[in-house]
Amino acid sequence: MRVATGRICGRKGFTLIEMTIVLVIILAFLAMSVPFFANFSSSTGVNTATREVSTLLRTARSYAITLNRNIQAVFDTTTVPNRFWIYDPTPPAPDTEHMIGKGLVLPTGVTFDAPVTVTFTSTGGVTGGADVTITVGNAKGKTKAIKVYYVTGMVEIQ
Repeated sequence: MRVATGRICGRKGFTLIEMTIVLVIILAFLAMSVPFFANFSSSTGVNTATREVSTLLRTARSYAITLNRNIQAVFDTTTVPNRFWIYDPTPPAPDTEHMIGKGLVLPTGVTFDAPVTVTFTSTGGVTGGADVTITVGNAKGKTKAIKVYYVTGMVEIQ
């Protein structure tokens, strides 16, 4: 049925203008959220790398206690991306591999500031007479610190 205005009565749906306005509002919200997600992804790499390094340190400490000898966590800052692994300086047999497990690589864009090695003793402590701090960070300035306590060898993310 037609009305005097030329429109059909009972017509359902949205006009093009209404749909355009809704689309503009959605795009405005998306544009405001982009900086949040950019920071989120850059900090995710640092957080992941921090957890991986602390896990490696805890594993090296466990090996030192279990095997009853010194075990090292080795950090190679000369390669890109940085690498790190567990190393046995005195393997039980001459033909045994010095590296324990597989080496790990930091995510792209993430680096660490660490001593070349952290040596755990058979009692679980760290050699060197002082606590060890390893800093993991990225180019955007996001950093996290890992502290290894000298006496106990306890690993803590700060």
